[in-house]
Amino acid sequence: MRKTLAALILLLAAGAAIPHLLGRRVALPSGEVADAVLVFTGGENRIAEGYRAWKEGKGKELFILGAGQEARLATVLPGDAVVSPADLPRIHLEGWSANTLENAISAKSAVVPRAYRKGILVTSDYHVPRAYLTLREVLPPTVSISVIPVMSDWRREGAWHRLPRIFIVEGWKYWGYRLLLPRE
Repeated sequence: MRKTLAALILLLAAGAAIPHLLGRRVALPSGEVADAVLVFTGGENRIAEGYRAWKEGKGKELFILGAGQEARLATVLPGDAVVSPADLPRIHLEGWSANTLENAISAKSAVVPRAYRKGILVTSDYHVPRAYLTLREVLPPTVSISVIPVMSDWRREGAWHRLPRIFIVEGWKYWGYRLLLPRE
């Protein structure tokens, strides 16, 4: 019985670890300016990191996806953010999407009509495998995607207890998306 339980635990842990290992192979942004920085909200410091990347010129447009129906730029951007009136039309705030798949569909509605060729996904480090997979499935293959993984709070001292839940749950969500995500 103990061997069976140990084997089951090992199988569950390995299955959850594989997506995170695959996520390490996703490309980081190159020196070339992307058409869009696509921030999938819902995690620690994602918006701040996406804003920073956009402000540094890594992308021409900034899309903050899944910010919530009541969200306003003044409340979601980092406290030190200064946006000139000339830059306002290049920042897009979307509030209807509520999960990773909806974020990707919202990104598609921004990317495809504008014929973008290059996007930068900004999301939490633990979320990269599933978010990248979803975005890759939803966007046309002509759009290249690189990723800025945002360091999560689980890496802070004293937050280690979040590690198993975050990585195991997120790893198995990846497999669920892998199996159930509609292919175009």
